[in-house]
Amino acid sequence: MRPTTLGGAVLGGAIGALPGALLIYRVTRDNPWFADEPLSLFLVAILAPALVGALVGALRGARNRAPDPQRLLKIGLPAAALPLVLAAMGFTVPRPGPVDARLVVVGVDGATFHLIDRLDLPHMRQVEQNGVRAELTSREPMFSPLLWTTMATGMTPEVHGIQGFRVQSDQARAARFWEIAHDQGLRVGMYKWLVTWPPTPMEQSAEQVAIMAEGRADADDYRAAWDAGHRGFIVPAWLAPGPETWPAELSFIKEIELSRRLKRKKYAGARPGWKLAIDGAHHGLRWSTLRQAAAWTLRERFTRPRPEERAWRLQLLRAAMDRDVFIAALHQHRPDLASLTLYATDALGHTHWGFMEDCATGRGPCDDLADALPAAYRQADAILGEILDSVGPHTRVLVVSDHGFRAMGPEDAGRFFAPKTERLKARLEAEVGRVDVSKGGHKITVALLEEDVEAEKARLIAFLDGLIQESTGQPFYRYEDIPDAPSAVGLTMADERVDEERLRTDRVGGEPLSDYARLTEEYSGEHDAAGIFLATGPGLPRGERLDPIPLLDLAPTMLALLDLPAAEDMPGRSVFGERHPRVATWSTVSPAAHGGHRATGDAEVNTEALKALGYIDE
Repeated sequence: MRPTTLGGAVLGGAIGALPGALLIYRVTRDNPWFADEPLSLFLVAILAPALVGALVGALRGARNRAPDPQRLLKIGLPAAALPLVLAAMGFTVPRPGPVDARLVVVGVDGATFHLIDRLDLPHMRQVEQNGVRAELTSREPMFSPLLWTTMATGMTPEVHGIQGFRVQSDQARAARFWEIAHDQGLRVGMYKWLVTWPPTPMEQSAEQVAIMAEGRADADDYRAAWDAGHRGFIVPAWLAPGPETWPAELSFIKEIELSRRLKRKKYAGARPGWKLAIDGAHHGLRWSTLRQAAAWTLRERFTRPRPEERAWRLQLLRAAMDRDVFIAALHQHRPDLASLTLYATDALGHTHWGFMEDCATGRGPCDDLADALPAAYRQADAILGEILDSVGPHTRVLVVSDHGFRAMGPEDAGRFFAPKTERLKARLEAEVGRVDVSKGGHKITVALLEEDVEAEKARLIAFLDGLIQESTGQPFYRYEDIPDAPSAVGLTMADERVDEERLRTDRVGGEPLSDYARLTEEYSGEHDAAGIFLATGPGLPRGERLDPIPLLDLAPTMLALLDLPAAEDMPGRSVFGERHPRVATWSTVSPAAHGGHRATGDAEVNTEALKALGYIDE
């Protein structure tokens, strides 16, 4: 090979590799977790462009008629070392030390011990062996926004005010545990707890930072985080209709989640995917996650994956992104209280439980669809493992679910219909009053939102008694009170013999039956009352199984683990006892006490997510 050709190849390779090396170096300074797959990142970001650059450089060098052909080699060889040095510095950047938080709460929506005990989940087993385990007993109606708010406040829905799905954070009438913690000077990091949109900034004062830093093993990093402007975070969950987060720099993760909705609504601030990826890489997204996202985007564009496959792959990809951003934010902001909630276990429980059961019983194949729900549990367990590795020995870790899950009961077997909610909601709002209507399986829940609940309930019952199904001459719905939820009424269809002919010909209150029900085989799992409770950390029992814990006990328990008092108006009690005398109430720090307003059932939410989970149906 001529010297000019070799020199051109070396210099061209160095120039080709330099942008990727600079990117790795720069991103890993902000995000030490970025280069989690060094080999594939090196191949894509450095080696591939280096080879292209070398080819171009060799071709140009072959045509070089310069009198000193060795000059290219003299320049090219040192230049080739620069991208290698930059890349090596990026690949070896140290990760920050453990976060000495008081409490980290890991929510695994819909998780059940029935499945946890069947799977190999080493980190959940570790928490159980080193701490306590119990069932967390849910409450009817088992709808996630209501339940997560009950867990956060220690109050019933009639008190905290969140009774349906069309709700937002400033409609909560009771203080959530993170608002109490913030009021007491703690730094807060909440990631995708339901009903946290719009997010409210929760700044600490310099005096509070000085007090809270005392005794922390990471006190210097804690103070440095505040000085750098990293003072806590709130990233809303899947109900959020917009991308707002606190701080705003984390909004990219909601923009990714809501990208299709934002484009459809022509959201002025919507950014293209490549900009979101770059922003995300600087704030926690890992190379492996971006690589998986790119691969799936290409596959979706050039093939036609089944809807069931698309659902589980996107659920797990979203959870991977949430893991990335939460772990980075946890270390960057160093909150005293942090929480991450994962939702793939619930979403796939609704739609993929049947694939799993069919595999187990031999009725169906043991393919990727059968493994989708177990994969979500394994992913949640791996994320729990990363959190355990990220915190210090003084941190308590709590793992909870708002309810459990199970296969749809035998009474639902073969009845492949789903009640619709939106036409019913429209008629009720026109003739009864403000309501929120949602469903789970074949059951509908109507949340009554008027001030005079009893009068509204009387109007509702009168309306239902007069809503006649033409084919039977009887009321279309049966109704019943819901235990522990006096502001809600449960409905089921009185005649559940739904088929295509009846959908085409039958009428309800003068309108087509198809406005009130449809045929479907989408859902195979349903909510169960037995949720999960796992806790580990200093001062807690080891290897104990406790009696079932009522949902209302969770907020006092979390406050006790934060070394904060519960309130006298909280009906529950701490599982681990309470060191401090109770205060009269925490209502003064609730959103309602700071300009919030009563839930009216018409708050803007992410209705696409509600439809995907089967909670509403048009």
